[in-house]
Amino acid sequence: MNYKGDGQEVRARHGNVLVVCVAFFALTTANALWMSLLSVYLSSIGLGTVWIGAVLTIQSASMSLTYMPSGRLSDRIGRKKPLLVGNALITSATFLMSFTKDPPLIAFTLAGFGIGSGLNAPAVNALIAESVPLTRSGMAFAGYNISTLLASVIGSALSGVLVDSVGYGNIFLMSTAISASATTLIYWFIRETEGGSNSSYKSAIKESVTSSLSGTIEMLRGNKDLSLLAAALCIHSFGISILNPYVSLFASNAIHLEIVQVGLVISVWNIGLLIAMVPSGKMTDKMGARVTLFNHVLFSSLSWALYAISKSFEAAIATMLVFGIIGAMDMPARRTIMIEFSSSGEGKATVIGSLDSLIGIIGIVAPFIGGALWAQIGYAAPFYFGSAVNTVAILPLLLLIKEERARRGGSRERAYSPTT
Repeated sequence: MNYKGDGQEVRARHGNVLVVCVAFFALTTANALWMSLLSVYLSSIGLGTVWIGAVLTIQSASMSLTYMPSGRLSDRIGRKKPLLVGNALITSATFLMSFTKDPPLIAFTLAGFGIGSGLNAPAVNALIAESVPLTRSGMAFAGYNISTLLASVIGSALSGVLVDSVGYGNIFLMSTAISASATTLIYWFIRETEGGSNSSYKSAIKESVTSSLSGTIEMLRGNKDLSLLAAALCIHSFGISILNPYVSLFASNAIHLEIVQVGLVISVWNIGLLIAMVPSGKMTDKMGARVTLFNHVLFSSLSWALYAISKSFEAAIATMLVFGIIGAMDMPARRTIMIEFSSSGEGKATVIGSLDSLIGIIGIVAPFIGGALWAQIGYAAPFYFGSAVNTVAILPLLLLIKEERARRGGSRERAYSPTT
């Protein structure tokens, strides 16, 4: 990692992590206030489950399609500008949600929200990695993940209470104000880590868009293990995306919980993620990222099937806590493998953005499928079907583990072979 400038410059870059943690704590809290109950809100204004699936598909698609070029763009123009634009889009979309109940306009608004999220993710991960020495990056990412998870816990726990007391419209306005404060923090206090190239914004955007797909294909063709990881995560994402949008709606319609209880169920899910994040990181270091990711996929299928048979508030709470703990295994293992496989010729944001985009694109239609299953078969159908699809992801992960063990075995044989 290249640090330029005097000691004051280096300290300023170290301070990026604190600013990012505070800013994204605010942004994630704002988003969780309404995103955790989005399917319930869409249902309350008259959208059927198929329409809900379609709207959420558009949001997911816009985010996933943005990941790939946004990572490359961040490597060319720096980290701060994509973050500012991404946050501005999220803030604007949240504001517009308070003024419309028209399904096409909601879909358009959520597409803008998805693009903003897609601009944020590769840039913020690269910014953190470049703001601290390698020996401190683990704690930096842990701090960022804990801040956003804590925000999700608070936001989702408050969501039901606030909706019950002030209504959805005021929730959107509150979220807009909080998101705007996050954008202000980034503008005034983030110190750029990479200046990017001297090319114009227009040429940088054009190059990022036109080279994103071909660059991703070349990256995967040149690395078998990375292709196996991508296959596993694509299947995993598809399965989870079938059922994920309907978690709160299941709690509301199938278990017949009050809106405050629905918010608490989602909050407990995030609590599970929060309390298990550090142990999951240690598990990744001790057991290996591949084995940890395998366990996550296997046990997440079981937990979602259990959620589908939940009949009470207590059962839903217990299942969500377990799934949060299982879910915490995902990101430390996933990011560790991605960084391990990163090509030295590609920027950090490029690798993260390319893989996240591919994974998301595969799951674009999944919420729509979940909505159709919900409408045609029953409330539990998206959870059973999504769990079954998710289980298939263990096959490429087994091959990935086998490849790693074969390489280790070959390395040991070479290490102990007699020299001539």
